[in-house]
Amino acid sequence: MLNQSGLFFVPKTWQSATFLRWLKRIHAWTGFWGALFFLMMGTSGFLLNHRTENLKIDTGDAVEQPVVELPVAQGTITDADALGKWAQQTLHLPVKAAKPRGPGGPESEKGKPGGGKSRAEGSASATPAPREARFMGRDVGQAERWTRSFMMPDARVTVDYVPGSNHVTAKREEVNGWGVIKNLHKGVGLPVGWVLFIDTIAGALITMALTGYLLWTRMHGPRLLAGGLAGGALVWALLAAVPSFG
Repeated sequence: MLNQSGLFFVPKTWQSATFLRWLKRIHAWTGFWGALFFLMMGTSGFLLNHRTENLKIDTGDAVEQPVVELPVAQGTITDADALGKWAQQTLHLPVKAAKPRGPGGPESEKGKPGGGKSRAEGSASATPAPREARFMGRDVGQAERWTRSFMMPDARVTVDYVPGSNHVTAKREEVNGWGVIKNLHKGVGLPVGWVLFIDTIAGALITMALTGYLLWTRMHGPRLLAGGLAGGALVWALLAAVPSFG
């Protein structure tokens, strides 16, 4: 509903000093609730937006720690699922195992990037077939290898196991502070409590956007300019994004 003397899109019966006061309070308190996290999400979103080759911002690579070989009794690990569960218990890792990600997406159990199922925690298929390789002019089969990764906000642990061997190879890669901030943004390795908390931050942003718009209609400023700014942002987004869709 349009009211030229008050707030846009607000029924006339609601147009009162009390309503305006509560609108300002809601806007202010939701902003106070998420202020620090708005800063974190904005910074990490900016860095994530510049993670590809287009205007890439390098925040540093993960630092690999010394590789260790953990002894394991033969027959303990029967498949990739068992590898993930064994490593989680042995290394006291706080997250579940996931398939490692290859250059083209989730790695299949046959060692071909992008050829398996979608990435899911603790999932595995049957025993992987050995990968073929070219050696001394001949095609040879390589030993089967199971791999699982554990993604945490500050690090990634990868474990490898060749069926029948007596050890599991474990590797840890640590990320820097920028990497931690980006992983917090994506919710990598974080529990349900964090996911629900970030939901409240998203809700605060939505509330601030809506209340901010209503408050602006009560404040001073050329409305034509405001419409031009909002429309310009929308047009820019469409012109930039639409050509990339298939």
